[in-house]
Amino acid sequence: MNELEFRIGADLKDIIGKDLITDDFIAVFELVKNSYDAHASNVQLNFEDDKLTIFDNGKGMSLDDIKDKWLFVAYSAKKNHEEDKEFENSQDDFREKVKSKRYFAGAKGIGRFSCDRLGAHLKLTTKKIGSSSIEELHINWKDFEDKPKVEFVEIKVSHRTILHHPLLDSTSGTILEISGLRSSWPRAKLQELKYSLEKLINPFKFLDAVEDDSDEDNGYEIDKKNIKDDFAINVICKREEKADEKEPFKRDKLNGPVTNFIFETLNVKTTRIETKITGEFIYTTLIDRGTKIYKIKEPKINYEFLESINFTLFFLNRAAKINFSRLMGIQPIHFGSVFLFKNGFRVYPFGDSGDDSLGIDYRHQQRFRARLGSRELLGRIELFTDRLDEFKEVSSRDGGLVETMGYQQLKDAFYEKCLKRLEKYVVDIQWAKKLDISLEEDKDKEDISIIRKSLAARRQFADVLRKLTDNKEVEIITYNKDLLNIINEKVENLGPDIFNDLTKIAQKAGDKDFIKEIESAESRYRRLLKDKEAAERRAEEEEEKRRLAEERARKAEEAQRIEEESRRKAEEAKRKAELEAKEKEIQRREEELKRKEAEQKAQEAAKAKVDVEKTLKVVQDKNTYLNATRKTLSEDAEELIHSIKVSVIGIDASLESLINKISAGLKDDSTLLKEISQIKFITEKVLKLSLLITKSNFKADQEVTIVNVVEYLKEYISTYSFAYEKKINIEFQSNSHFATMLSILDLSIVIDNLISNSFKAGADKILIEANSLGDNLEVLIHDNGVGVVKDFVNSPDYMFELGAKTGGEGSGIGLYSVKRKMEEMDGEIKFLGNGVKYKGASFQLIFNK
Repeated sequence: MNELEFRIGADLKDIIGKDLITDDFIAVFELVKNSYDAHASNVQLNFEDDKLTIFDNGKGMSLDDIKDKWLFVAYSAKKNHEEDKEFENSQDDFREKVKSKRYFAGAKGIGRFSCDRLGAHLKLTTKKIGSSSIEELHINWKDFEDKPKVEFVEIKVSHRTILHHPLLDSTSGTILEISGLRSSWPRAKLQELKYSLEKLINPFKFLDAVEDDSDEDNGYEIDKKNIKDDFAINVICKREEKADEKEPFKRDKLNGPVTNFIFETLNVKTTRIETKITGEFIYTTLIDRGTKIYKIKEPKINYEFLESINFTLFFLNRAAKINFSRLMGIQPIHFGSVFLFKNGFRVYPFGDSGDDSLGIDYRHQQRFRARLGSRELLGRIELFTDRLDEFKEVSSRDGGLVETMGYQQLKDAFYEKCLKRLEKYVVDIQWAKKLDISLEEDKDKEDISIIRKSLAARRQFADVLRKLTDNKEVEIITYNKDLLNIINEKVENLGPDIFNDLTKIAQKAGDKDFIKEIESAESRYRRLLKDKEAAERRAEEEEEKRRLAEERARKAEEAQRIEEESRRKAEEAKRKAELEAKEKEIQRREEELKRKEAEQKAQEAAKAKVDVEKTLKVVQDKNTYLNATRKTLSEDAEELIHSIKVSVIGIDASLESLINKISAGLKDDSTLLKEISQIKFITEKVLKLSLLITKSNFKADQEVTIVNVVEYLKEYISTYSFAYEKKINIEFQSNSHFATMLSILDLSIVIDNLISNSFKAGADKILIEANSLGDNLEVLIHDNGVGVVKDFVNSPDYMFELGAKTGGEGSGIGLYSVKRKMEEMDGEIKFLGNGVKYKGASFQLIFNK
């Protein structure tokens, strides 16, 4: 069997270079990480117009290192644990550096190709520690491009050994001079790079100290001695020095050292939780604005890949956000959220504004009132490990970590041991404003004074701490006893469960004195509870007596109401029977009248004219008298006189029509009989009105009875409208039924006056609509006359005043009478306006049940 081998094309350079590392910032970070792994204490980034120079004072490389490591694609001495092997047995100071550095930032063997991402040409100059020679490489990345048929190894790079270099004569280190830059670096981009470099290196590199947990505080208080300030990054850009002088914030100045961001040193007081996994245990400490709340310890279970982990999370309330922005010159949301550092260097994109690699915002959206989002959080995850296979970055360098079992354990520990415990404290205590409205002010405080004063908040704290103690594996190292000192409050304000909760906490913490205090308070509570129960029983008995008395009174009142209702129904039935009897009598009389009128149609026509002439004279005489003595008449008399006048006009017009028909030789008996009976109807009404005027108390003669208003209007209008049949057409529309108690005479006066006003306004068409309005009746009257004058349109209430003339030849009595009659019938009238239905006026009558 023949053996074959892979061949590697020159295009590999692009694949693992500028095509793989697509972000300029990531490319710079990779080169800085290489300097860090080379044990450099200082790195300089010098930006010129078309060149970037990166210089570090690390251990440097020999010619063998260049050939066997740097030029060996994808080979990583760090991953194979051979990077510093030659120094393990050395006796110089560098041995101490190697010994103290246990973890490497990179281990893929491709970070060196970041140079290709940044520029087309690379000049590498390096001097290894202990060596006197300086090695120099020249690489033109374009030599590898557009050569798909050429093998990668066939393309050579230039090398030479030199004896002097101004930067490397007195120190070891490496210089990368990248020219032919592939993209520009304006000031804004350089500032963003510097901001990112602030967050590139973890300021808390505990290293060996991370394993020391014998001390009860476990290094959770801020100790600047633990902040390893042995790696500095300086940015140099001569062309931006003048612009730096104008920057108000030191952070925005471009030239100078990159200051690692340490939230704790900003002195922004807020709520934070710190969870530390080391050895076989997990330690969690919660601190609220400078006050330690609790510290617990539990065994590490199901996290075998997590050896040295630190989680630090800050909850940013409104006060903390304002202070952060004031000190940093940037809002927290634009700064970032939860950053991940692996072996001292940041892993991208964790923490970037808008990134949700940890799923914080996803779970926040599901229950946004009970969970914290990235807007409210700032923190870091510090991972120290040599398990590179379990915690490895994706090759693109900005895609986070590969989904491995170790990464899953890391996220699970972050949620269960850190974030959820912080949420529990913030949501259940600081946000418990439904239990105590005063907690609304807590978000603006830099201390816990509001929580200390709030009984509800302290009661919630007891519940939070008790739930932690329900886990038998959790050990309470310390807790804030002041926040649990609620047994000195009025015991009547406490529930019975609080004593069990406090007892569990005290037993878990081994606090015997607190247990005695709880037992004493519970004893007082039990006595008070008995007294309260006895008082409540007495109050309940009194309440029962009162309730029984009220029930007896209610039943008596109900019996009386039923009796009155029965009596009312009996009276109503009686009135209804009387009304039906009267209606039958009226019907009988009408039939008798029709029969007699049929026999005497000619004689009655002549007699009717004589009677009308007499009536007109009586009315004229009466009006003459009334005009002379108008001031002595009552308002009712005025209204009756006005109604008589309206009726007489109708009679006169009807007689004129009848005479014309007879003169024309009309022989239709039924037509003549109908018109004569209509004239007689109005004549009788005029006579009745005349008789009423002569009575001193004619109001009593207006009989109130149950009237089917809709049916009456329909019949009345059909009888009345003949008087204007040549001049005006009256149409009635309704599908409603409505009956109530009122005076038929008053109702007739209302209709007469409104129709008369329409006639005076020049109308030849009237529409009357009757509609149900709930339990009541609405009657709308529209005409096509000239309408109401403008003055009354603007002030409609005035047209119903006595003497007010709406137009035409009116006397100013009609609408005043209509309003009074409607009010006496427990109804109302409204002017709806001109041009509502037709061009003339529209009125609304409301008849109530």
